[in-house]
Amino acid sequence: MTEPRPHLKPSAIRGPRPMALHLQNSLTLWQTAPGGLARLGTKNGFWHPAVAAEAAALADAFAGLDDTAQAALQAAVETGAGARAQAFLRGINAYLTHPYTRPETQASVALRLGGAELLDYGGDGQPLLMIPSLINPYYILDLKPGRSLAAYLKARGFRPFIVNWGEPGAAEQGFETGAYVMERLVPFLRHVAGIAGAPVPVIGNCMGGTLALALAARAGGHISRLALLATPWDFADSLPHAGRKYAPMLAEFMTRLPETMPLPVDALQSFFTSVDPSLSSRKFRRFAAMDKTSEAAEFFVAMETWANTGAPLARPVAEECLVGWYRNNKPGRIEWQVDGRTVNPADITCPVWVAGPTEDRLVPQASAFGILKHLKNAESHAPGAGHVGMLVGSKAESGLWAPLHAWLLREGS
Repeated sequence: MTEPRPHLKPSAIRGPRPMALHLQNSLTLWQTAPGGLARLGTKNGFWHPAVAAEAAALADAFAGLDDTAQAALQAAVETGAGARAQAFLRGINAYLTHPYTRPETQASVALRLGGAELLDYGGDGQPLLMIPSLINPYYILDLKPGRSLAAYLKARGFRPFIVNWGEPGAAEQGFETGAYVMERLVPFLRHVAGIAGAPVPVIGNCMGGTLALALAARAGGHISRLALLATPWDFADSLPHAGRKYAPMLAEFMTRLPETMPLPVDALQSFFTSVDPSLSSRKFRRFAAMDKTSEAAEFFVAMETWANTGAPLARPVAEECLVGWYRNNKPGRIEWQVDGRTVNPADITCPVWVAGPTEDRLVPQASAFGILKHLKNAESHAPGAGHVGMLVGSKAESGLWAPLHAWLLREGS
């Protein structure tokens, strides 16, 4: 018997977080643009290898201009940079004042353990368990009407159950990833399998997929199929993990926090921002030019609200991921332990479907596909999208939802 969930209210618009960092990144970018042109003229700039050849060509072209043309170009750069800075600020203001609020989740609480809840989306279909990342809110799997993987699957004969991790409670403050698997996911899985009266499909997204792998290795008898969506596994030095060089900085930052203090949301958001510091400027300038009454604008606000809403990360989990995963690659080296035993993907016998987006900057496709060589019964899928766009973007249905649905319906392996 599930209970109603009246306390789950629409999220207020928050962010971008931390606001000061986003403002500083954008304004610094455009305030220093004229200086970049000056460095082109002297050929003394230090350019990212990806743009070094283009910068050299621009330097040659700039050197070929007379003084008048160079001065005119300098003035144009200053004007253009100022206009972009202003467009960014207009976009931020339009986002913060947009009237959109997320509809209340149409789900009830099936089970509550500590700060975590198992949400039941109802229906008479085949129960399945969906596991999101610990970091951002669960509702990326149910963002809004028309942008919901959970609603898509429910309409096609499934009964989705989604884990809402919530805020770490008193018990979870000391949790490592293994405790989340054994003390939260195992009971949730058993509950869903009990309703089904048989093993059930499990879908894990991002870090939730990594936890789902451990769940399958520890409680595989309750899982009929396992789908992994943009799931980080291999953190080898040879792979282009965008956040790797910043993970040690965040780990160092944690050592300066009180011993039991969880990793704050703004620290996590700073880590994600480090992957592409100019992204915020680009996307809010695009938003500034949008029709604010359009579905595209509403989707933008819904996405930004989700991305900037979250809970602190339990300190042991944060240390385990930043050091044990990013630095030491314990999952990829088959050294990650859960419940006192190594998580070995070779122990997973059910069919596994691994989706690795081609444009994922947070979880490189090679990291997601690194699990394939260890699994006995697996296949890959490569959506032409990014980390989040794969789930909720305009091509999500054709790129991910429909292929996943077809695989869930397939009999046998």
